[in-house]
Parts: sequence; C-alpha cells; structure tokens
Amino acid sequence: MNTPSVAQEIMDRIKTERTSFEALGKIYPVEKSVKIDKTQIAGVNCYWFIPEKLSSENIIVYLHGGGFSLGSIESHRALVSLLSNTTGHRILFIEYSLAPEHPYPAAINEVVAVYKMLVASHKGVKLIFMGDSAGGTLAVTAINALVKEGFRIPDAAILISALINFKCNNNSYQTRQELDPILTKAYILDCIRNYLQENGDAEANPSEIVFKSFPPLLALVGTNEILYDDSKNFHEYISTIQPHSEFKAYQDQTHVWLLTNKDSVQAKESLKDITAFLESIQ
Repeated sequence: MNTPSVAQEIMDRIKTERTSFEALGKIYPVEKSVKIDKTQIAGVNCYWFIPEKLSSENIIVYLHGGGFSLGSIESHRALVSLLSNTTGHRILFIEYSLAPEHPYPAAINEVVAVYKMLVASHKGVKLIFMGDSAGGTLAVTAINALVKEGFRIPDAAILISALINFKCNNNSYQTRQELDPILTKAYILDCIRNYLQENGDAEANPSEIVFKSFPPLLALVGTNEILYDDSKNFHEYISTIQPHSEFKAYQDQTHVWLLTNKDSVQAKESLKDITAFLESIQ
C-alpha cells in the first residue's frame, strides 16, 4: 500500500509521462482522407474513424496501448487513421479510463459496455478487436468477460506487441532485452502494479485465462521486443482451440513499430498483413 506522499509522486510521474506519450501522435501526419468524429457510447468517450473509401461494412474496435496509464486519441490519432485508410474499415477508438485513477477492471468494463452497444446498433456487421501493447491485454480480457457471460464475442482479434504474461517470466525478457530500447521488465511490472492495485485476480492476467473459445487471431510482434514470447506463446495456445490463428514477427522492429514509423518496409508489410487478415474474415 502506497503512502499518500508516494502515491502523489507516482501520479506526478505518470502525468509527465502522459504528456510525453501523446507526442507519439505527431511523428507522422493524420490521414486527411479519414473523417474523425467524437461520440459517447455507454458513457465512454469514443472516436469514429471513417475512411473516404470503404472496402467493408465491418468495424474495428481499437484499444490503445500505454501501459494502462498512458495513451489517448492524441497519441494514436495518426496511427488509427493510417489503419482505417489502409484497410478501408471504419474504426471505433475507445478512450477508456486510465490507471491508477481507474484500476482494473474499470477499462475492461467500459470496453465491454461499448462493444455491447455496438452489437445492438450494428446488427449483421462483423466486429474486430484490435489492440496494441496494453490494449492487446484489454482485448483478450474483454473477450474472456464476454465468453463467461455467454455474450457474442468479436469476429476476430488483432494484437500488436501485446502484453499477455503478467508474471513477465517468458524467455524473451532475458534473450531480447539487449535488443529492446523501449521496454524493461521492471517498467512493465510497475505498469501492472498501477493497473491492478488491490483489485487483481487470476483473470486479469491473459496468460492464466483458460479459453474454451476464441475468435480468429492475428498476433504481430517485432523481433526486438522483450514481449516477443507473449505474442508467440499466446498464438500457440489459441491455435489449439482456434484453427485460424496467425503469428508473424517483423525483423528488427521494436515495440508497436507502426506507431513511430509508417514508411519502413516492415511497417508496410504489417499493414498488408493486417489488411489480408481482415479480408479473410469478410
């Protein structure tokens, strides 16, 4: 339990980190051909990204990363507009509540509530969860919540550099640490503590969830990530219950590489792979 002074120190640091993290959204410009509209669904701030050229009626529900404590429309506007324009899909970006002010399971509850309203208002439309980093965590745990409730699960899930193992004991934490300029085990464990606080349970940790069903999965990761094994191991597990599970690693790429560089060979390749996966579930 943190003392008031320690808690304030943590909060001050996180507020500074939030400002820095939002600068990621200015590395490259927003796609001008994508219309962005703010809305509220189930009391949660959300943003519609609508491309000029729609290639599908399906909807991507996007959950941003940022260690559960960082990230917003500002940090991800350019990336999500790029994804919308490239794939020709409408994307609903959920600006879920952040920890430590809103610890587990607040964000998951918001994601599930928004998703249920989408199901009700868009009958016959396929819905795809997409999440990067901690957003991937939320996608997986929200699917588990829906499975437990017996509610319709998304038609697919796309995870980019997802955080899956809260124990942080996969081999890649050691074997790839020297290659990873962004994340450390200590930092990730700190993010998890701020997220869970006193509310953690086994089902908060995606690697401890036993799934009986899961939608088609595309798991993407860079080879220079300590989270490499999180994606690889989760794909291998899901492939035992879902034959349409794909895993791909991108050479020399770091954590959520699409957020910082859209023009590299690997970024263009991953955009093609995402588009092809979406086309496979039409």
